Amino acid sequence: MNEETVAAAAEAAPPIGQDEARLILREALGMSGADATEAVLEARRESLTRFANNEIHQNVTSLRQVLTLRAIVGRRVGLATTERLDSSGLAQAADRALAMARLAPEDPGRPDLAPPAACAPLEAFVPATAASTPEERAAAVGPVMEAAAARGLNSAGALSAASGTFAVANTRGLFAWQPETYARFTCTVRAEDSSGWVDRHRRDVRALETAVLGETAIRKALDSRGPAAIEPGAWTVVLEPAAVAELVAFLGTLGLGAQSEQEGRSFLSGRLGQKITGERVTLADDAWDPSAFGRPFDYEGTPRRKVELIAQGVARAVVHDRRTAKKAGVESTGHATVPPATDGPLPFNLVLAGGDRSLEQLVASVERGILVTRFWYNRVVDPRRTLVTGMTRDGTFLIERGRVTRGVRNLRFNESVLGVLERAEAFGRDAEPTVFDFSGSCVVAPALLVRDFRFTGASPF
Repeated sequence: MNEETVAAAAEAAPPIGQDEARLILREALGMSGADATEAVLEARRESLTRFANNEIHQNVTSLRQVLTLRAIVGRRVGLATTERLDSSGLAQAADRALAMARLAPEDPGRPDLAPPAACAPLEAFVPATAASTPEERAAAVGPVMEAAAARGLNSAGALSAASGTFAVANTRGLFAWQPETYARFTCTVRAEDSSGWVDRHRRDVRALETAVLGETAIRKALDSRGPAAIEPGAWTVVLEPAAVAELVAFLGTLGLGAQSEQEGRSFLSGRLGQKITGERVTLADDAWDPSAFGRPFDYEGTPRRKVELIAQGVARAVVHDRRTAKKAGVESTGHATVPPATDGPLPFNLVLAGGDRSLEQLVASVERGILVTRFWYNRVVDPRRTLVTGMTRDGTFLIERGRVTRGVRNLRFNESVLGVLERAEAFGRDAEPTVFDFSGSCVVAPALLVRDFRFTGASPF
């Protein structure tokens, strides 16, 4: 093969292959002088084409690789990370982790390292995404910019394509490796007094129909021009999947992990087995859902399990890592977070079960209400009540007699997420995944029709 062919093959492969990952982790473990050691390796190669003012202004590719060592000496634990994967870098990280362990206080709740275990395979790697070129991405976003410019609108956004390697090993003989890819197209289209937005996430960059998605953002910007002011209050709303995902994501951090439930901070504390939402609601953490972006094992190397968290409105379970499982006398569900895991176990792939109606059918069933594209600037007000606040953005519309009639100015909401799920009367059939950059977690959600959604204020735009 010539040099170009070799380079192309390398770009279509994971950043670190299985054999190389095994060698790196074996070497790192072998350099540790601790009683027991765990090593986590993550690598991510990401290519990004960014555009603004209807022009591409950035094409970049970055590679980041991090190895985390957790050294155990008796009941003491030390942690060290390095971005150097050569022998010298690994040796320095091993020495630092051991030194930290010797200085750390004893940890009576420390669980043993995970034993080797077979993981069900998860097809998460698409070579076409890993090999995405600037020319291909430019060809994908070009029609969006041209269509926006032709209508006198301004488009901005990005098309990204990433490939990753995730691997865990420990001195009990465990080794687990997973390659993965991720692609995202996000686009905001602006007019003088309105905007439209779209955001899609896929494993396969070719599945992002950018021209079609761009037309959606353009249509929202055009249809919401000259937004009207409406009075805040309790409204019937149709929430598009991205808006639903923003709300549901809060449940993961506010109480679906065992640590917060055991410490009494969770909205689920003392409520397992009780009805907490409407009967239509079933929420699971499922890494194997075809729309999700899951991994087959966690940061301790434990295989992930599908966990039904809420079933027909009843709180059924929380997710566990090895520490919380030891405390509860159960087995880990495979939801350990990145070391040092101060937040405890968390769900990474929340999937809200859908219904049988299209978005258009949900809108058609509303006599008078509001269609919300998405929420932003969301913040927690009361964790135990799952009370959050935020704003609508990039396409908020009035619904009258089952039809979207005009754009309205953005509104501030103040709502309980559990309350929204209690009052949800109809569920869309088409679910979309949203991946949150700050946490790496994914929420797969359908559209919802919700009565008495509380808006508390209006914006001037």
